[in-house]
Amino acid sequence: MCFGSNDMHRKARESEEARRRKLADDLKRRDQSPAPAKPHTWLSRVIQPALAVLLLSLAAEGQAGVSGPALVGSVTIMQVNATDATFVFAGHCKGNAANFSMTLSPFDVSTTTAASLEGLSLPGKGPAGCLSQAGGENLTVVTVVTPQFLNLVSSITAGQVVILYVVP
Repeated sequence: MCFGSNDMHRKARESEEARRRKLADDLKRRDQSPAPAKPHTWLSRVIQPALAVLLLSLAAEGQAGVSGPALVGSVTIMQVNATDATFVFAGHCKGNAANFSMTLSPFDVSTTTAASLEGLSLPGKGPAGCLSQAGGENLTVVTVVTPQFLNLVSSITAGQVVILYVVP
């Protein structure tokens, strides 16, 4: 049996068209599949707790007088006047929101570094429901992630900070 040139081209063309249709159908099916979980949801459920545990273990090394549970979040410090600054923490403790603010006095934002924030005392700022139901325990900043630290002279943003309880 001998196929002519036209038959061979037709069969090759049909085969190529069938392959393209199958590829298009596969792409349509993939587009119709449910979207994966939002990255933020995945981050908040997996990465942030893992990061908190890692940072807590790193922070606790060589730190006498501090204990968990850890407060993990971000810090913003704004210079209010020549001697005072406002410290604002937005984060979590045991999966619950743990936000607070306080005045730091005397405090100079312009000369503050990530390293100089470590060891900063936050008296009476333990949030309710974290270590105790009432809250009000003394805290200290133990870790400031340097790549997420930005000093703009009149304000500071620290994107990832670990705060622990001071052990009496």
